Amino acid sequence: MQITKNTGRLLGFLFLIVTIAGGWGTSIRGLSGARDDIRAFLNTIVENASQMKLAIGLDMLSSAIALFIAIYVYPIIKKYSQRLAVAYTGLGFLSFAIITMSNVIHWSLIMVGENYADTTASEAPHFATLGIMHYEGYYWLHFILLMGYAIGGSILYYFLAQTNLVPKWLAFWGILAQVIVFVGATLQLFDIPVPFYLFVQNGIFILIFVLFLLIMGFQTEKYNSLNNSTIDAT
Repeated sequence: MQITKNTGRLLGFLFLIVTIAGGWGTSIRGLSGARDDIRAFLNTIVENASQMKLAIGLDMLSSAIALFIAIYVYPIIKKYSQRLAVAYTGLGFLSFAIITMSNVIHWSLIMVGENYADTTASEAPHFATLGIMHYEGYYWLHFILLMGYAIGGSILYYFLAQTNLVPKWLAFWGILAQVIVFVGATLQLFDIPVPFYLFVQNGIFILIFVLFLLIMGFQTEKYNSLNNSTIDAT
């Protein structure tokens, strides 16, 4: 696969779609408040069901494109290291599987909420328990996904730093952003509250990264000037 500036621009465009679809889906997901009062939350699901289903659809679209990116960059990374290429693409497939499971759980939560609206008082505790189980299951998978996302992102930005396809400062910023996301997701997984800006900072980086790729593309002249002895085809 020939690497050109437009290869980087296409990658930037794909990341832009992932960011827009994923961010839009997250903003309308509508899962806040479930832990505080699960019964009140279940009562609101019926009126928010269409919005939640749209969020699930956007998340699956974003995830499918992210998986395509993992496949798209496989031959590019393979020219540098087959092991890195397999690791990054493998994490892409794993992430897609986790996202699919988390959205199935969210869809099931919607079904629980819709059925809860028709329950009797004696059945309500059962549905409340199901609701909180689905809610907790979704967020466990969500934070595990963020950890995997951070590992995969670190692999990609390490490759970009080593091959000079983007400026080293941008690639190292990306690695640092992923490390922060990984730490934040790990703490959240163990119910340790973390400031929201630990995740927001990655969004800022992604916007800068996408803009750079869309405008500048890959710096192919630096990549092509690499000494062939640095390439690890194993």
